[in-house]
Amino acid sequence: MISLTTIIIALVITFALLVITFVAPNPISGIMAVVFGALIYFVLWPKYEGGKQAQASGVEIQAAVQEVRHWNSGSRNSQGDKYEIIAVAPNPLNGNIQQFVSPPMTTDPEPYLGETVTVKVDWRNPKAYIMDVSFLPFQVH
Repeated sequence: MISLTTIIIALVITFALLVITFVAPNPISGIMAVVFGALIYFVLWPKYEGGKQAQASGVEIQAAVQEVRHWNSGSRNSQGDKYEIIAVAPNPLNGNIQQFVSPPMTTDPEPYLGETVTVKVDWRNPKAYIMDVSFLPFQVH
């Protein structure tokens, strides 16, 4: 779930870029301010609201673990390998299979997974969900 702190940090960066654009006009800083603003409006804010919606009016379900997706960022930074838990459950409103993806993590969760994982979902808006990864013995951000 996206935290309010993440949104505030993104807003501060966007504001700083806007100030830089007006103090020392440069097209790059203006473009970056627009990109950060769009990121906040179209990605971060909807994820934050969806998490709040799932927390407030969602129901807990047991979703079947389908796989653990693994990839390498390909860079030589400290990020390295990433893992995501992919789980599925039928949507009771329309019968379609809904896929749920955990937040990315840097440690392989597969040894700690069972057949199912708990997901809190608002079926009226199935994109509003929170996968419970608190059972993992490591921190997931």
